[in-house]
Formats: sequence, C-alpha cells, structure tokens
Amino acid sequence: MKTAVYRALLAALAWLPLPVLRALGELIGTLPVGGRRARVRANLEQAYPELGDTERRALARRNRRAMLVTALECAPLWHRSSTWLASRWRAAEGREAVDAAVADGRGTLLLGGHLGQWEAGILYGTTHWPITYLYKPPDDPALDRALTGYRARFGGEFVATGSAAMRSALRRLRQGGAVGLLFDQLPRGGEFVEAPFFGRPAPTMTLAWRLARRTGCRVVIGHVLRDGRGWQPRFEELQDFAAIDDPVEAATRLNEALERQVRRAPEQYLWRYRRFDPINRPTQRARGA
Repeated sequence: MKTAVYRALLAALAWLPLPVLRALGELIGTLPVGGRRARVRANLEQAYPELGDTERRALARRNRRAMLVTALECAPLWHRSSTWLASRWRAAEGREAVDAAVADGRGTLLLGGHLGQWEAGILYGTTHWPITYLYKPPDDPALDRALTGYRARFGGEFVATGSAAMRSALRRLRQGGAVGLLFDQLPRGGEFVEAPFFGRPAPTMTLAWRLARRTGCRVVIGHVLRDGRGWQPRFEELQDFAAIDDPVEAATRLNEALERQVRRAPEQYLWRYRRFDPINRPTQRARGA
C-alpha cells in the first residue's frame, strides 16, 4: 500500500515545473520533522572538524533541504519524457573520458557515490551508453520492481548485487561493455576495506577494485550535480586503476575522487549513511582479487 501511495504521489508531482518542485522541497526541508539528524551532524563533525558548530548546523540544514529536493525530483525523472530530460542536462564536464573509455573496447566501469541527483545519473547513463547497473535491492519486492521499472524505462540492464551480479558484470566488462554502480554503500555481506574519507577511516566496498583487476577495464567516476536550471554530469577517469595491487590503495583512490566532488557541493551528499560509524559494520573482510 505504501508503495502504491508513493507512486501515485510521484506521478502527480511529476508535472509541476522543476523550479516549483525544487521550491517545494526546500520548503518541506525547513520543517522540524523526520529523523537521522543526529547521524548527519555526527558525520559532518567527522568530515568538517575545521568548521564551527554554527557552520556545521547550517550545512546540515542545507543538506536536509537538498535531500528533500533530491527525493521530489524523482517525480519528473521517473515520469517525464526523454526529450524533457535532455533539455535539462547542462554541459557535461569530462564527458569525453567516458566516451573514450567506451570506445576503447576494454570495458568501462562507471562508478559514483550518493552525491547530487544519482537517479538522474542513472538515467543519463542509460540514455547515452549501453550499460548494466548493479544495485542493492530494497527489502520490499514491490518497491524493487517499481524502482527498476522507473530506472530502466529508457534502457539499460539492472542486476541486484550478489554472486549473479558479479558474474554478469564480469561478462559485460570482458565483452567491452559498460557497468555502473554506486560504491559508497556496502552491499549485504559484501567485502570491504577501511580507507580514508575526509581524513577518517571509512568502510569502502572492494567490488569495483575486484572487477577492474579481473578485467583490466577503464574506470571513471561520475556524478550528476544539481544546478539552477537542471543537472550537470561530471566525470573523471581514474588512470591505471586496474593495475592497483592493494585493495586499500584502490579504495583510497575512490574515496579521494568522491571527496573532491563532495567538497564542491557538500550539501548535496547523502550524509545519512554510517560512513564513519564503527557500529554494525560487516565482519567479512576483503580477499585478494
């Protein structure tokens, strides 16, 4: 029932002008409702110790509003036409890195974090390149089917994380195709190492490193940031990532690339994750590639 109500609400909101929808998200974000504020503040204390308490609280408030906008933007992203969406893309920064990687034929691993509008990033990928996305499925099967339907409406293949996903990704990369995934969220039972993120140890999945090591593919970090009129994709290739022998070194490079982008728009990062919290971390450690 909750999934049906959520889908009906998104369908209704989809036809609001984007500036109005964003203003609505900003307004809702000012209301004193919802949870995880303590976690956001704790993460910001770890990431930005140089800021005063007043500055961090202000950043937390901006982050809350930005996350509400991110949620509401899913309405047009999941319902409006590809023509409408194409008119909202701003000039992509570093797009040539992805095009060159795809044309190279060695396979392309397109990685990102929960920064900006990641749902727009998924759609950007499916509308520009043949791509397979690995994703962590929600617990609710109905919600899983709905999300996959929204994300795949312009194309793309979506494979839930697990052993089958690993095999599918390896096959796709070895065939010279593209595979995308968000690397800053640990999969259930997934292997990880601790690597610096904003100067603090953070558990970071090793899946991307293992895929690169086994296939020799090229690796590109990509995010879609919100701007005044739409969304701007930004890409950066991690040179020679597949040649890295140490999973900690690989995870460090990934976190460094993500941190560079987060610092450009810290309010647009999903600070609600337990990136620095040692409680409830997975116990399974990374094995060699």
